[in-house]
Amino acid sequence: PDGPVVVLSAGKAAPAMAACAAAHLGREIRSGLVVSSTPASVPSSFEQIVGGHPAPSAESERAGRRALDLASTMPEDTTLLVLLSGGASALMAVPAAGLTLGDKRETTEQLMHAGADIHALNTVRKHLSAIKGGRLAVAAPGPCLCLAISDVVGDDLSVIGSGPTVGDPTTFDDALETLDRFGGRASYPSAVVAHLARGVAGGV
Repeated sequence: PDGPVVVLSAGKAAPAMAACAAAHLGREIRSGLVVSSTPASVPSSFEQIVGGHPAPSAESERAGRRALDLASTMPEDTTLLVLLSGGASALMAVPAAGLTLGDKRETTEQLMHAGADIHALNTVRKHLSAIKGGRLAVAAPGPCLCLAISDVVGDDLSVIGSGPTVGDPTTFDDALETLDRFGGRASYPSAVVAHLARGVAGGV
């Protein structure tokens, strides 16, 4: 990107991606955040948060909220550069209004236990989130550029990291149907089922 940049690097390869960005962009970087699964050396101008994986942790929620804060407070002439790799979904987790991190964690664990693949898992995750499904990009007043290392068969950008910078082609109906397929609605937190039902009815 041309001009000033804010860098958000998230996923298992986040430290290496951040180092590459720092080497190429240098003084154009105004601030940076690395969200990784383990502590690592990161460029001195970058903040680092170690989130939980495969289940989101309290630090995952802190990382997601910090990412949204960085995006929403950027000047309009600054580009948000998002670098994604495997694990970013769990490492940045911001529950939608009315839900808790515990609701999201329990839902994720139940889906995984029931055999849901990454497409099914992320269909639900995106509808329980305030950052996934394009919401991170929406928070930025200026341009957003995302570069992703795919860990998803077929390389669907809306699925990699649950697509924080990509519009979500799935629906609340799809998310509820996913719960029905993987254990049934009674297997999931009542707040999650109610949230998805409100979405189907147009209330979210």
